[in-house]
Amino acid sequence: MKNIRDKTISGIAWNIVSNVGQQVLGFVIGAVLAHLLSPKEFGLIAMITVITGFAGIFSELGFSAALVQKRNIGQEHLSTVFWLNIAAGLLLTLIFMAGSPLIAGFYKEPQLVLITIFISVNFLINSLCIVQKTLMTRDLDFRTLSIVEIATVVVPGLAAIVMAYSGFGVWSLVIQSIVTSFSRVAFLWRLSKWRPRFEFHWWVIRNLIGFSSNFLGTRSLNYWARNLDNLLIGRFLGMDALGVYSRAYSVMMTPLTNVSRVISRVMFPSFSVIQEDKQKIREVYLKITRTIALVTFPLMFGLFVLVKPFVMVVFGPKWTEMIPLLQVLCLLGIPQSIGTLNGNLYLSQGRADLQFRISLILKVNILLSIIVGLRWGVMGVAIGYTIASLINSYPSISYAVRLINMTFFDLLRNLSGIFVSAAMMAAAVWVFGLILPDGWSYWVCLAIQVPFGILIYFMLLHTFKLKAYLDIKKFIYEQWQIKFVKSAREFTD
Repeated sequence: MKNIRDKTISGIAWNIVSNVGQQVLGFVIGAVLAHLLSPKEFGLIAMITVITGFAGIFSELGFSAALVQKRNIGQEHLSTVFWLNIAAGLLLTLIFMAGSPLIAGFYKEPQLVLITIFISVNFLINSLCIVQKTLMTRDLDFRTLSIVEIATVVVPGLAAIVMAYSGFGVWSLVIQSIVTSFSRVAFLWRLSKWRPRFEFHWWVIRNLIGFSSNFLGTRSLNYWARNLDNLLIGRFLGMDALGVYSRAYSVMMTPLTNVSRVISRVMFPSFSVIQEDKQKIREVYLKITRTIALVTFPLMFGLFVLVKPFVMVVFGPKWTEMIPLLQVLCLLGIPQSIGTLNGNLYLSQGRADLQFRISLILKVNILLSIIVGLRWGVMGVAIGYTIASLINSYPSISYAVRLINMTFFDLLRNLSGIFVSAAMMAAAVWVFGLILPDGWSYWVCLAIQVPFGILIYFMLLHTFKLKAYLDIKKFIYEQWQIKFVKSAREFTD
């Protein structure tokens, strides 16, 4: 058990390093590209990636999660899944190449024919490294994954910036996508010791299909619940609207990717190991949600009140339409940062079937809200999506936590202090902004208000002595003590 705890802590630490590195680098690269390119070009790429992203779910057919969840797997499982992934990747590549005129016709954008053909190659390339990545996740080897993921942000990002600066427009984003896939495969094959054998067993497919099919169904529903807005905006409102909306959504998702999904990614294999000890999982879950909220709640509240100077400084004047969209989506980010752990509870308890049935009902609400909101343009979609997601938070979380003998209100009590502190901090930052001189530039206001908000938040945490804050302090102190003692022993030896 201690080994699992150590691996989990190490995994979270390396995931933080990886995701902070990825997101900081990716954010900088994205900001540079936003200044070099227009919303129209980002919208054009988003049109195709919303469709290829869904197809990408089927490239691994849900077997990666099944390999992580299943306790005993052998070479026959791994090789079979590897070759199945290759077949799926090749099939999807051929389907999208042949169907590129249909996709272009759906959006009424002829440029998408050639773009789709190029991007579809990613299916085949990415299928070559799915098992290697799964094995590293299963073994909690997030150090290696961190190296790979940071490298696959830098190389493609630099290539895209050079191409955008040279005037290649949307093709700089296409090449960025392809170089990302090639880089990931190259690094994972170089760093992974596993190699496939030339064997395929149908009994392996039958052995894994029950779990993987439910997982695949849930991922499909979740995907369209999160991406139908992009599809419909692209189809009915055009490239410019989609470019602004997709960029706003991406900014909102950055804290979730940095914090929530870092921990979520580690906790699934960890929960799977202790899946029968519900009390232990409950304790860990409450502690992890507090830790996530401690970071994501103030980020979302803070961005809500500072959205205008943030957009103007980071993206520039041509992205001003993003401001109200991002402000609405910040409200969505608060429950979503906690909801990312729901899937870990279902999967670790072997209840992907229950997750699929609940998702099937809840996602209908999301889809209808997006369709209705479309009548009022891109802002209507953002508001409808946010309202429906907030309504769904209660049943979505309730059913998940019941599996570990918890209630929704246990979770609310767990997070109430952090929520109040983050809201008070945001209110203080907003009031402080009102008294700043009108003539000050956006970057000066941002440079003053962000540190002010951080200071106020830490003062509130310290004053209220919130458990999450005390847990983090204790953990940092313990880790410092361990390293200090180890260094002292090495010195004396």
